[in-house]
Amino acid sequence: ISSKNFMSRNNISLENPIMGFSSYTFFPGQHWAHSWERQHEIISRFATILQDKRIFVSSPLGLLNHNPFSIDFFKRIVSYKHSQKNAGIQNPIMDNMELVSAKHLPFHNNIIGKINYTLMKSAMSMSDNNFFWATYMNPTIYEFFRRSKFKIYDLAERRSTNPHLNNRILEWERKAVKESDLVIADNHATIEDYRLLNDNIHYIPQGVNVESFFNINDGAREYIGYIGNLHFAIDYIFLRELILKNPKEKFLIIGGILEDAARQILELPNVIHIGQLPKMELNNHLAHMKMGLIPYVVNNHTVGIYPTKLFEYLSAGVPVISLPLPEVVQYTDDDYLKIIEKPIDLSNIKFSMNKAQAIVNDNTWDVRWNKYIEKIELCLR
Repeated sequence: ISSKNFMSRNNISLENPIMGFSSYTFFPGQHWAHSWERQHEIISRFATILQDKRIFVSSPLGLLNHNPFSIDFFKRIVSYKHSQKNAGIQNPIMDNMELVSAKHLPFHNNIIGKINYTLMKSAMSMSDNNFFWATYMNPTIYEFFRRSKFKIYDLAERRSTNPHLNNRILEWERKAVKESDLVIADNHATIEDYRLLNDNIHYIPQGVNVESFFNINDGAREYIGYIGNLHFAIDYIFLRELILKNPKEKFLIIGGILEDAARQILELPNVIHIGQLPKMELNNHLAHMKMGLIPYVVNNHTVGIYPTKLFEYLSAGVPVISLPLPEVVQYTDDDYLKIIEKPIDLSNIKFSMNKAQAIVNDNTWDVRWNKYIEKIELCLR
């Protein structure tokens, strides 16, 4: 849709206070070539309403310190450059969006953070009147954060319990939460973690873009499917047993392999695997799914995961089978969503999907975005 129509539909005027900044810097935690997620959707919508402004989007700067003398370190550098190079191929880039891959030192401490800020400032077009948005925090990003006029911190997972992060990084996160003008989280667990640090923290969960995900009624629905990367949050034991318990079913898995444990799943004879796809291609594959899976392990960290795929499945007419993640359980309805705690025979499960469209309509990205803009306006006016 055009920027003008988008702004009209979402009650955004050219006089909106968000447009009164001299520079705009964004720090997403995923490359632009990554499978389409919340941060891509939000940044693209900011770019749309800021159509006459140039916005600067940094490549991910990381959260972990890696051994610079290891082979893994150099592999990460190569992968980093490859992801940035292919960003425009994987996902659409708005005309006023500048993807920045600035030179920086890939380590995280106070001194290096200040050095990296000096190295990156001009590439990010940082001004004294800067609008700042980030979805993760490290010492380098904090230097941009603390110098910005208006600061939004968007949290799309319960990072406070992430087993891969050390206490120092978590201290930077808490510091950013406390000092932000506005904190938005997509899960209730994060709200509870940080509500005493900042009373301007709000729950705005994931949404679905119905222009990308919609029901194709003539699709031959023959697969039980999963869309999304195969990462550390997947319950691989459960998923394998579920597939083995349903040998006559065909399982279609679409996404990148981020964990070696995934390979034992993909080797099963009734599993078809397709690698990561651009979001505009996913809907055609969803049209062939009769059920969509959310096979996430439930633990202290994943209780703070709000799976984007929940409403993508439903929007495409695909009923959902999920393990009992709290952010999914709240929508439980046998009409379109069944929660299970162990592998079961799926052959006799039926869904009417009579209520599916109504629940999708209540959870679109347009609905989420209206709330997002409303919270920003309340801070700026």
